[in-house]
Amino acid sequence: MDNGLRPNSFNEFIGQKNVVDSLKVYIKAALLRDTSLDHTLLIGHPGCGKTSLAYLIAKELDQKIIVLNANSIDNPKDIIIALSKLDEGDILFIDEIHALNRSCEEVLYSAMEDYYINLNIKNDTKKEIIKFDLPPFTLIGATTNVEELSKPLYDRFSISLSLNKYTEKEIVTILFNATKKIGVVYKIKALKVIASVSRLTPRIALNYLKRINDYSLIDNLKYIDSLYACKILKKIGINNLGLNELDIRYLNMLYHDYDNKPVGISTISSFLNENIKTIETMIERYLIEIGFIKKTSKGRVLTEKGITYINNYNK
Repeated sequence: MDNGLRPNSFNEFIGQKNVVDSLKVYIKAALLRDTSLDHTLLIGHPGCGKTSLAYLIAKELDQKIIVLNANSIDNPKDIIIALSKLDEGDILFIDEIHALNRSCEEVLYSAMEDYYINLNIKNDTKKEIIKFDLPPFTLIGATTNVEELSKPLYDRFSISLSLNKYTEKEIVTILFNATKKIGVVYKIKALKVIASVSRLTPRIALNYLKRINDYSLIDNLKYIDSLYACKILKKIGINNLGLNELDIRYLNMLYHDYDNKPVGISTISSFLNENIKTIETMIERYLIEIGFIKKTSKGRVLTEKGITYINNYNK
């Protein structure tokens, strides 16, 4: 989510009421005890607000936040450097934490549990391990695949919160709040059009809003209706189900190129020239949700609903 469109307080955060209410309690209790917030794991689909919540937690605690993405971390040194920059009560946020390799993950065990790390120091004559104490801090982990998180790491999070699917009404409210920040007036019907193709995901909805806003700037419009929203969504390749060109390529591949016989994920990855993680999280998750494909022991296949759709689409 664009930093300028992120909520500035829990009161501005739309949806996830149970999660927000729980966080308010845990934060208030930590402040009353004058201790760091317990390590917190946020679980949810991409784009549902996990990073925004991490920033809001830091703001409510009035603490610094250091942000890392596990997909970009190969060396434990990256974790150690981040930990060394923390002051008491600060927050280390690791997005996609399930993607950490074992050596990086193991650095966190003693850091989370007893607030220290072991440093391997080498000199000309010997190698020694030095214990480096850390101030009490909070690790916030975000994951889209909690089942891939190792049990030793998962067990060290005493707070674990799962984000639910948003409603279309909540997405419309998120979009409406964003329009007040960007200074363009949108009819509610236009916002409903965007919400209807957003896969009920705030990040996707806000990205579409920004693209429509780009076109409205070029067209010198200050007032956006549903017809204009539909026109621009079509122009950027989003259809009325929220499917994009890559989704359609995926469906056509299963039906036309492989005669709807089961296809393995590696084959799909090679055919589409996309990495497996992108296919699983950004394409298949939604196609399964709307009942267009299913996973079998032999591979992916279209459902009857998916076959009907792609046939009608190609007519």
